[in-house]
Amino acid sequence: MDLYSIALFQHIVGALLVFVLLTIEGLALRFGFPYAQLNRILGPVAALLVLVPGLYMMKVQWGWTGWVVTGLVAYVLIAAIGAYTGIRLMGGRMDARAAIISWLVRVGVALAVVFDMSVKPNAVASVLAVVVGAALGLAGGMVVRRRAVQA
Repeated sequence: MDLYSIALFQHIVGALLVFVLLTIEGLALRFGFPYAQLNRILGPVAALLVLVPGLYMMKVQWGWTGWVVTGLVAYVLIAAIGAYTGIRLMGGRMDARAAIISWLVRVGVALAVVFDMSVKPNAVASVLAVVVGAALGLAGGMVVRRRAVQA
């Protein structure tokens, strides 16, 4: 066992925690229970577990490849959009349907990042995967929104 293996484990745990937080957020949006306090505590933990070991692995093995840069940018976007959504929702300036669309887009992007980290495609394919993930999340959100409006 070396430092890279430990960093990889921490990175994977951080990614799992991101998906746990996304799952809790989705359930909270569906069933209407508060989740912001949990995100305030575990969000920074997930960020540290994803970013610090990820930057270490990039430095010692991968460099600034297309999939690394795409993953880093996508992760920052997921976090920023999530924070924006949470703040607007808690302040009553965003309705639940818009928050669900935001959530589904972030889930799609997060799944695309997992694809990129697993397959390690070139820069164009990596960006395309994230765009497709976001588009699928947006499409799913629009279907959910239409159903909610019709009900």
